[in-house]
Amino acid sequence: MKTLFQLYPVRFLCMMLAVQLAAACMNFHLYDFRELLIWFCWIPFFTLPYYLTQKKTLYRIIVVLFFVEGLISLAHWILLKGPVTASSIFIFLNTNFSEASEFLSLKCTFRFLWLVPYVFFFVLALLKPPQITSIRYDKYVVGIVFLFAAIFFADNIIHKRFVRKAVPQTERAFISFFEEAKSYKLLKERVIMPVEAILDAPKENKYVFVLIIGESANRNHMSLYGYSRKTTPRLEKRHDIIVYENVVSHYSHTINAVLSMMTESDAENKKHFDESISLNDVFYHAGFKTFWISNQLPVGIWDNAVYNLAQTFQTTFYTNNAANSSFESTYYSPYDEILFQPLSIALNDTAKHKFIVLHLMGSHSSYAKRYPKEYQCFTSAANAKENTINQYDNSVLYNDFVVDSLLSIISIYSKETQDIVSAIYLSDHGENVYDENNDVGHGYSGIMPKSIVEIPFMVWLSSSYREHFAEKSHTIRQRRLLPFMSDHLFEAIIDLNFVHYPDFLPQKSIFHDTYNSQRKRVLEDNTDYDVRYQHLQ
Repeated sequence: MKTLFQLYPVRFLCMMLAVQLAAACMNFHLYDFRELLIWFCWIPFFTLPYYLTQKKTLYRIIVVLFFVEGLISLAHWILLKGPVTASSIFIFLNTNFSEASEFLSLKCTFRFLWLVPYVFFFVLALLKPPQITSIRYDKYVVGIVFLFAAIFFADNIIHKRFVRKAVPQTERAFISFFEEAKSYKLLKERVIMPVEAILDAPKENKYVFVLIIGESANRNHMSLYGYSRKTTPRLEKRHDIIVYENVVSHYSHTINAVLSMMTESDAENKKHFDESISLNDVFYHAGFKTFWISNQLPVGIWDNAVYNLAQTFQTTFYTNNAANSSFESTYYSPYDEILFQPLSIALNDTAKHKFIVLHLMGSHSSYAKRYPKEYQCFTSAANAKENTINQYDNSVLYNDFVVDSLLSIISIYSKETQDIVSAIYLSDHGENVYDENNDVGHGYSGIMPKSIVEIPFMVWLSSSYREHFAEKSHTIRQRRLLPFMSDHLFEAIIDLNFVHYPDFLPQKSIFHDTYNSQRKRVLEDNTDYDVRYQHLQ
């Protein structure tokens, strides 16, 4: 027994077990008890060098390394009630100070008290290394421990699952992250890729398409989709929009959600974004002038992967750039109506055909910062949770004004010019605002809540579009109840705008006669959305 305590120092072991205990208590069903076995095998390899060299500095370095690893893991369990994943690491590194402070304000919880015993055991382990005078190992106990660990590691190496089955979850997540990061880094060097694309429509007409990408919009908080509060009064009054009722996002975060919309990469082909043809590539070669207009901050690792893709557009304009740093952006947050003028300028550009993308700030947390005071309509709250819901609903109400105004600007332009114009509004992903799991935000652990993926999707067609392409307009209207996942938006937009592209797959476009409505909509957590929630359809 004494030998075991030498291989597994008590204070050091208590520090590590504090993380595992906290994880199991926060989400027992999601906690993988295999982690205990993995750490049982790894700890002796890290502590034995101390007993062999008798250098306290070496021991303290080991303790600090394990403390940092445990702190990352514990913080993640506290904030998201789940283990660290490659996606959560990427989101964190693409998060600026403003977003981080807003996220923490939503996640303020008593679960942070778990840090107290963890730090306490760390200090004890750091200040009081195990005594090494007159240590005598029981060679049989040491042999059994290391033989067991060696067999465990060898078995996983032989079966080519070492990283997946023999490495702690946090380290495993970082390994996966760095593998994926190679693709995102290459986006920074991306240029317009050569493709064959032509406009397959009457050449005497001018064509304009506008894509409005919302942020964190949960359609279940929109009265347009049946929500009890009147959060979308303007859009409900419009008779010129086609509202799609069964659209979901494959991803829970902006980076991958937007990149999957804008490229041919989807849940089935799993192409790296840097290797995928983008909508900008297609429309540029089809003769459209391309515009990217955004109210989101281009701040994050590698300048943000979405920002890098946006730089391939012919005209790129960011409205939210008055702050010199992420810290300053906390105090300066322009509302989405700032996009009205840049849209008008793009529409009136002299180019014959135009492809315009608008990226809204939408209902990004912190919700109270996403709307002016005159849209603070929902105020009655008995507690902090109800107040957060009020703030989110107010942001949806303001977003209703923004989207309606953008469509009105487009509508006025199309009437004045008689150009053939179409537009789509959808959100990158949804938002859980205490709809499920008594949680808020778009982070999750285990099974992805449906509130995070159920997004609004609507199509607007000008009168000239409906007149020239009556059959396509009829098809678009008839498809509004069919299931769709936004990672196939690439094909839908190409189809909507009559662009001939050799690699176009019509079965992926909800606007095409051969659309495959039986496609399995498998989300990023590998669950089939329709199977899991079919009782709610």
